[in-house]
Amino acid sequence: MLSLLLLACQGGSDTADTDAAAEAAWSYPLDDELRLTHVQVKGTHNSYHQRPDPVAVGEWDYSHAPLDVQLDDQGVRQFELDLHAGDGGWAVYHAPLIDQESSCPALSHCLEVLAAWSADHGGHLPIFIFLEPKETVEASDEAYRTMEEELLAGLGADAIVTPDEIRGDAETLADAVAEGWPTLGSLRGRFIFAMLDSGEHRDAYLAASPMLEGRLIFAEGHAGDAWAAVAKPDDPYSAQVAADVAAGLLVRTRADGGLVEDPDRLEVALSSGAHFLSTDFPGEGVSDSDYVVEVPDGTPARCNPVTAPASCTSAALEALR
Repeated sequence: MLSLLLLACQGGSDTADTDAAAEAAWSYPLDDELRLTHVQVKGTHNSYHQRPDPVAVGEWDYSHAPLDVQLDDQGVRQFELDLHAGDGGWAVYHAPLIDQESSCPALSHCLEVLAAWSADHGGHLPIFIFLEPKETVEASDEAYRTMEEELLAGLGADAIVTPDEIRGDAETLADAVAEGWPTLGSLRGRFIFAMLDSGEHRDAYLAASPMLEGRLIFAEGHAGDAWAAVAKPDDPYSAQVAADVAAGLLVRTRADGGLVEDPDRLEVALSSGAHFLSTDFPGEGVSDSDYVVEVPDGTPARCNPVTAPASCTSAALEALR
């Protein structure tokens, strides 16, 4: 059972006491037992997206809430950001000219919003973010290095969970995650990034560091790929989901697609063992539909129905809602 510690300010101005109180504002007694693969949370597709004017394609007719509102009010813990080469930094939007509206038009802005929310919500589960380089991004190590520099500038090195940290002393990332991801106690309040690409960008990123040595971003793969710690089989009906979950990978699948309500698909996704369920419908007001995807009994996470131990409770994962 979760035990939340309620702290009251005392008289005086002892900075050390204040810092200690801030660090002790939350307590999760199962943090040395539960692991990241024991969770199931909601994610959003094109998380920054705002309705364009005019709407050129029907499935673009929606507006997500700002990232911090998704975190606070909708329980979202996984995001997707499309990246374009911009003047002096990375731009975040879907398609040039015809679908370019964004709640955080620059990656630096998105990171600022996330960092501020994290600072105000001690003990949150790690926030998982897919970065998708789009057609304006050159498939080059130079481009990826500047991308990583922006992540470091926005969040700081300590806040980012790296492939090196997860691999540890194992020969491959696949070997490491097969033995188990770190416990939640070592990951709270941090961020995990993965490249949403299985083609030229992934291959170029791996070319310089085949096991992602010294990198900040995980590479998409599947069970059997030595570098793989993260998978994104879109189809929850696919046998690939179960294979990737069994191999210890963090798995994202889609609970819907194309702005189409799909309760049956949602139920399959919920029972699949996938850790992140990406949706276009994380809350009310996103589109004209009143359909909303929720994680049952999530606070906002729930215990993964395939991987979590019997001791797991939703409140032991996170209790910020």
